[in-house]
Amino acid sequence: MTEIVTVSVDEVSIARLHGFACWGCGAVTRRLEPSGEVSVTRTDRVWRVFRCAECREPVAS
Repeated sequence: MTEIVTVSVDEVSIARLHGFACWGCGAVTRRLEPSGEVSVTRTDRVWRVFRCAECREPVAS
């Protein structure tokens, strides 16, 4: 089971939450693969996040 990481709403970009950018480095032109889930403070939603091959380690280690 994947651990869900909690991040502050002030510390995360909307592109990363929507899976349009790598969670680790912010790249938008690389192929992205699912890498875990995060919840954002002051919300009740869990977001699926993606990483490029260079940043592939899971969000929660």
